Amino acid sequence: MKSKLLWISTVLLATGLMLASCSGKSGDGASPAEPSTTGKTEGPKQVATEPVTLRVNNWNTAFQQAEFDTYFAEPIRKKYPFITLEYVDFTKGAANTLENLMAAGSTPDIVFTDHPNLAGLLDYDFPMDLNEYVHSFSVDLKQVDSQVLEGGRSIGSNGQLLALPIYSDRMMWFYNKDSFDKFGIPYPTDDMTWDDAIVLFKRLSRQDGGIQYSAFRTINLLMTGSQWGLSLFDPKTGKASFQTDDWKKSLALLQEINSIPGNTKLTNEDFYQKQTLASLMQSFNIMVNLLDGAEQKGQKINWDVASLPQSKEKPGIAGANKPLYFMVSKASKHKEQAFAAISHLMGSKEVQTHLSANGKMPVLLDKEVQQAFGTKLPILKGRNTTAVFKHKMADLPYTNRFNRLALLEMIGAGNNVFSGTADINTALRDAEERANKAIEEKRK
Repeated sequence: MKSKLLWISTVLLATGLMLASCSGKSGDGASPAEPSTTGKTEGPKQVATEPVTLRVNNWNTAFQQAEFDTYFAEPIRKKYPFITLEYVDFTKGAANTLENLMAAGSTPDIVFTDHPNLAGLLDYDFPMDLNEYVHSFSVDLKQVDSQVLEGGRSIGSNGQLLALPIYSDRMMWFYNKDSFDKFGIPYPTDDMTWDDAIVLFKRLSRQDGGIQYSAFRTINLLMTGSQWGLSLFDPKTGKASFQTDDWKKSLALLQEINSIPGNTKLTNEDFYQKQTLASLMQSFNIMVNLLDGAEQKGQKINWDVASLPQSKEKPGIAGANKPLYFMVSKASKHKEQAFAAISHLMGSKEVQTHLSANGKMPVLLDKEVQQAFGTKLPILKGRNTTAVFKHKMADLPYTNRFNRLALLEMIGAGNNVFSGTADINTALRDAEERANKAIEEKRK
C-alpha cells in the first residue's frame, strides 16, 4: 500500500557561495537575512563547494521530469553549478519508491510532496529538523507566507520545522462560457455563495437535443471540506473526528450538488473534450495543464476561471490551499547542500518569479513576484487569473501520519451517502469508527 502512495521529485543542493537564496547576499532580489540572535557578527554559513549529486524523490504528488528540470534543477544549477539533482521518479518502477529505496539503503537526500501527504513521511522517520540550518544560514522566514510555512511546522513537535514550502496551488471554479451562453445564464463571479451557485447549477443541468448537459463536477468530500480547513482529526487526541457540524454541512452540500440530475459520474474530459459539462471544481495547476494539453491537440474550449463559491458561515474564504513542500533526509550525507538548495527555491525572488510567471502561486511575500503570475503562459492571456489571489484560503488543517487512513474512510463516507446506502450521520459515524480502528492497528 505504501508504495502506491509514493511519487517522486528532486531538489538541488547548494554549496560554495553563501546561502544567498534567502539572505540578502543572493543578488537576485531576496530580502535581507534576519539578524543573528546570538550576538555573533559573522555572516551566514558557507557551504562546501565540492561537486555533489543530490537524489530527489517525491511522495504522492505527480511531477514530470521536464517540470522538475525547469523549476528546480535548472535554478539550482544556475546558482550552485557544483550541485547536480538526480530525479528518482517513482513512476519508473517499484525500485524507485521511497519505501524500497530506503530498504535498499539508498535513501534519497530530498523528498517533496503536497500538504495532504506531508505527515505521511513521518512513518518513514525521514525528515530532519531544519531549524538549525535556518539559523546558521541566516534564512529570513519572515519573507515567506506564514500560512504555508506553518504547514512544515505543524507536523513536527516542540517547534520542529520539518519542511519548507516552494509554491502553492488552490482549488478554483473553471467554466465553459459557451455552456452558459447556450442557456442564457450569467457567468460565475468571484463573490458567489454556494447557495447562489446551486441556483445556477439547477438551470444548467438539462437535456437538450437528446444530449445531457451537466452543471458542475465536484471531486469528493475531502476536497470539499478542505476549502474551509477542516481537519480529519481531533488535534488533542490525534484520533479521526468526522462527526462535526462542519463535516456534516460539507457532506450535505455535496449531496445537494450531486442530487441535481446529470451531475454524477463526471470527469475532467466531459469539460474539455465532450464539452457537455459546464463547470467544475479543480486544482488551478492541474486544470490549466489539462486545458493547455487539449489545445495542443486542437481541442478548443471557451473557458475562464472564478473563485470557488463561499460559505455564508465563512465569508471571504474560497478554495483550499495545497502547498508543495521539500524535506531533507536525516540520512543524507549532504544535509547542508540539500538545505541550501531548497531554501534557495523558497527564498529566491528570481526562482519565485519564474514559478509565479508559469502559474504556480509563490510563497515569497513580494508584490512583484505575485504580479508576474501566469504572464509566461499564453493559455492564461485574457483569463481571470486575479481570482487566484482575490480571497483568503483557509488555514491548513491539522494532520498527522495517519492522514491517508482517515482520508480514504472520509471519501468512502461521501460515496456511501451519494449511492443512498447511508444517511449523513450514519456514514460519518461508521467511517470514523473504521478510521480509528485502522489507526489503532497501525500504532501496534
